[in-house]
Amino acid sequence: MWQCPLCQLPINVNEKAIQCANKHTFDKAKAGYVNLLPVQFKKSKSPGDDKEMVRARRMFHEQKGYQPLKDTMCEILARYFASQSLENTPLTLYDAGCGEGSYLHACVKGLKESGFILDGAGSDISKTAVELAAKAYKSCQFVVASSFDLPLQNSTLDAAIQVFAPGSAEEYARILKPHGVLLTVDPAPRHLFELKSLVYSDPQPHKDEPTEREGFNQIKHENLSYTLSLPSPEQRLALVKMTPYYWRLTPEKLDKVVENLASVTVDFNIQVFSLSSS
Repeated sequence: MWQCPLCQLPINVNEKAIQCANKHTFDKAKAGYVNLLPVQFKKSKSPGDDKEMVRARRMFHEQKGYQPLKDTMCEILARYFASQSLENTPLTLYDAGCGEGSYLHACVKGLKESGFILDGAGSDISKTAVELAAKAYKSCQFVVASSFDLPLQNSTLDAAIQVFAPGSAEEYARILKPHGVLLTVDPAPRHLFELKSLVYSDPQPHKDEPTEREGFNQIKHENLSYTLSLPSPEQRLALVKMTPYYWRLTPEKLDKVVENLASVTVDFNIQVFSLSSS
């Protein structure tokens, strides 16, 4: 399933010495992940989310604030695979822009509990995020890579997920099998609006525009919305730190936000796409 990011020849990331036929070599870290983002492809020394943001996301997810989203994603994927008569077929699920791995882990765990046989893998441009994911979720394979140049062979995946991350429709169309499916999650208009109201003097809702992906047909569009209580300051701080709003706050403003953020509206747009037949 994996390919060399330099010449696109196959590689096996489970081997001790990871090398393609052209002798491009890649090292496996002690944590178990493989760095498939060559230094010449980097746009900065440490691209992606930093350690503080990544750890905040892990802390927030451990509090299960987005568990309804994860459950819904599992249910959607399970229904799709069942409808395709793939219950007893080994499946591969990929998370592009996986961050610290919580969404991939939840989907793999949920689908296995539903009786599916599958392997999970993911990539992120942040080495810090991938390291944290690899240490926590040993049953999945993680690599450092760009979502716009995925180190994956053509037509090798059954499903890809993209949660609050950028991605390439062209790449998804390339790596998915003919029956493959893409599930995306993006903020809906009222997502975290109470937090935005504490950060900005004139907060605006997220734009709610229909998404079109070249090479795909949308087969499902679902909204998931609920109020999330934030009883502890630690949970509030973790939520703030995992968002871009954190960088706009002075220490004094951050304290005020954490003090006043008793609950937030969680509002997700969940979309499912299948490959176009043409």
